[in-house]
Amino acid sequence: MRHARRNETPAEDAALLAEWMELYGGDVIRLAYSYVHNFHKAEDIAQDVFLRAWQHYGEFQGHSSIKTWLLSITANRARDVLRSGAERRELADEGGAFAREIEPSDPADLVADKLARDAVWRAIRALPETYREVMELYYGNDLTTHEVAQVLGIRDQTVRTRLHRGRQMLERALADQGGKGVDHA
Repeated sequence: MRHARRNETPAEDAALLAEWMELYGGDVIRLAYSYVHNFHKAEDIAQDVFLRAWQHYGEFQGHSSIKTWLLSITANRARDVLRSGAERRELADEGGAFAREIEPSDPADLVADKLARDAVWRAIRALPETYREVMELYYGNDLTTHEVAQVLGIRDQTVRTRLHRGRQMLERALADQGGKGVDHA
């Protein structure tokens, strides 16, 4: 991944933006979705994030990766949207937008896997924001605890504590629903 500065030609600038969108677009949309629970609103936030990042790339100091920087902008922008109140007037979708494809096998296994995965993500979405955002960044976007801390502007230990408490809350919620808990691996 190139980390060139904005003194490139406009064509090179556009190519850099396209590269970011291709590499990190899914992560940005998933994180935005974890806040707003509406796929179309998440796409709008993602567009805004990439536009802001491109406009302010000259200010990027390189203390983190591009991915971490983009996810930090995403978290802040999604919180702004939630604070604005406009999101509350829109209907949330049920998460089908992020259903991952499963390798074909026994249809009964496919259904059972999908139901279990859906139950876990519904339970994660029901967690308080403090725990939900670290769970989404850590598990949904495959970030390290250090990268999650950078995105959220908190200490590494705080991330680990929130992950631990979030897992406990998730386990209780799934047990209440008749689930089997979660693997802590």
